[in-house]
Amino acid sequence: MSLIESLIAAVLRANGDGLVMHVGERPFVLAPNGTSNLSERPLTVEAMSNVLADLLSAEDQSTLSELGAVEKDLTIPQAPADRFTLVAARGGDDIWIELRRQRGAGLGKRDTAAQSPLVTEHRSASSARAIPDSPPPAASPDPPPPVQTRQTGAPRMTETELPEPGPTRRRTTSARDTQSGNVLPLARSPIRPDAGRMTPMPSAKYLGIGRLLRMAAARGASSLYLMTDTRPTIRIDDEILPLDSELPQASAEVESLILELAPGMSREALVGGTSAEWTCELPDVGRVRCLSFRDQRGPGAVFRLIPTRLVSADQLGLSRDIQSLCAERDGLVVVAGPRMSGKSTLVSALVDLINRTRADYVVSLESEIKFLHENRKSIISQREVRSDPDVMLANARAAIRENPDVLVIDDLRTPELVAVALDAADSGHLVIGTVTAHTTSAALARMIETAPFEKQGQVALALSETLRGAFAQVLLRKTGGGRVAARELIFNTSSVAALIAEGKVSQLPLAMESGRKYGMVPMNDALLAFVQSGAVDAREAYRKAFDRAAFLEQLRREGIDTSFVERLA
Repeated sequence: MSLIESLIAAVLRANGDGLVMHVGERPFVLAPNGTSNLSERPLTVEAMSNVLADLLSAEDQSTLSELGAVEKDLTIPQAPADRFTLVAARGGDDIWIELRRQRGAGLGKRDTAAQSPLVTEHRSASSARAIPDSPPPAASPDPPPPVQTRQTGAPRMTETELPEPGPTRRRTTSARDTQSGNVLPLARSPIRPDAGRMTPMPSAKYLGIGRLLRMAAARGASSLYLMTDTRPTIRIDDEILPLDSELPQASAEVESLILELAPGMSREALVGGTSAEWTCELPDVGRVRCLSFRDQRGPGAVFRLIPTRLVSADQLGLSRDIQSLCAERDGLVVVAGPRMSGKSTLVSALVDLINRTRADYVVSLESEIKFLHENRKSIISQREVRSDPDVMLANARAAIRENPDVLVIDDLRTPELVAVALDAADSGHLVIGTVTAHTTSAALARMIETAPFEKQGQVALALSETLRGAFAQVLLRKTGGGRVAARELIFNTSSVAALIAEGKVSQLPLAMESGRKYGMVPMNDALLAFVQSGAVDAREAYRKAFDRAAFLEQLRREGIDTSFVERLA
């Protein structure tokens, strides 16, 4: 029995609707009463490559390499009334194979099936780019959530039915080797200009929201967006990309997908037309923060994939000067950056560094817990405070009474929170606080300006005495794809402290210029270094510069072409 026949037999024995194989996961059959694992061992890249070699002809493998996905329709005598669709998708080492069953879709093909043990429906190469309209796979009336896994009557595959990791085995020539499959687009830049205009295949609704979230996670997305009459869309490196392999979702489809994960109160809110928010955890995806809503089109939701793996300070490329701030025994460290600039990741890296190098008690007050810290040398208490600033203020005051060595406060946006942070820093605690601002000087100015006018001088004086250092980060798109961080750094030298105490925060950029010998880094210097190395285009750096006039002058002094500014104007 060939591999494809073994896979189909496993689906039939479990009365299943489909079979899924994905790198890093155990293969499983999805049946109306649950899912059943076919093997206890996750599939490796090598094993999945061997599966592709067994399932696809040489021509189909070439198509898969070129366009990212391929589809083939199958009919077998064991279930002549059904049609099976084999879909394979690949992006680098990420390989995804689905065997989908359409019940009752193979009627009229009994004679053909009777003549051959396995019939593959295919089209000529000239028509391979167009995917014909066909009904979506039949879903069970009440599909189970993909997050729940339980054993059913599906048999486990033997070791010979799934290829072992190792060199690709020699294949015998069969009828499949002369047949081409249908090309399917993936959510990536098409290699051929017309590849992005191909008609997408019907979505496999029986795999539900779990399939979409696993697809988003496999592509490194930070968010998945579901909206009525719109294709499911993901965010990668701050860029919105539609999942071209999916059809636009109707209102009822979107609502059904959301309800698969929504708990009781959130389900009621969605049906009632109000917003809701909850957190869940899915295998192979991790923690997901879900936010549902209704807009002018109908129901919608944003699923934010929360990274669970800590990123160390060295992995982030934090300089030794920035890391040295974690060695301070008291005082205030300010982490700044605009929205979506990675401030949470930065703070998490600092806490991780403290956790590995100091034996301290750390209390972290976070508006959203993303990275979970295990106790190493330090004891860390993380507390999620998702409410108004008054609740954060009450939690901060309560935390200080616990006498922590390090206190982390997310978003110092009110005068009361700023006052608590300054008092804690002055009384012997190391306080790490975040401020939403493009530069360090803008962040310090914002902390002072939150206070009433008559108290701003007092706040400025306290800040000048307790500040140990501040750094700001902006994320830029690299020329070759991905993102890179540019960071500004300022230390509280005597000249910096004097400017802050006198309320002359606007002159701090000049102090940074003269403080390069102490390790200070102006933001324009960091941007210029990426442009000179070729990692970032000058236009992208100019777009993220806070003081664009000064940055433009730096580019010209370095002999870098600035004609793009005229074109932008």
